Amino acid sequence: MPLHLWIEDAVFLLALSIAVPGVAVAIGYAAWLGKPKNWDRSLYWTAFVVSAPVSVPVMVWAQRMRIDLTSWWHLLQLSIFGLGALLFGVAGGCVLSVFTYGRGRGPFWRGATTSSENSSENVESDRNSSI
Repeated sequence: MPLHLWIEDAVFLLALSIAVPGVAVAIGYAAWLGKPKNWDRSLYWTAFVVSAPVSVPVMVWAQRMRIDLTSWWHLLQLSIFGLGALLFGVAGGCVLSVFTYGRGRGPFWRGATTSSENSSENVESDRNSSI
């Protein structure tokens, strides 16, 4: 097997086993922390709906290009496939973010109450006043 076919297989393996899950995990973790602040679940869902249908045809188109492996067009083919793989990672991260958005900030009730409302002194004074 010639060397350039090994490079093509290595790029394919690297893109789909390391780069795509890495991008997806990075986007999902950012959503877990609630970043960016001006995004919510609906924007992550919209980004998934836009990037997923684009990524697969781009990767398939790059894979089916009829290019001589010894020309510089082969580098263009690998670049187009990498773009499709990056979009696939973004789609995966956005669908992951739909489910993880804002969960790393803690329970929602932490911001809803203050320490004076939950102190034991208020509970004891309420019990004594009813007697």
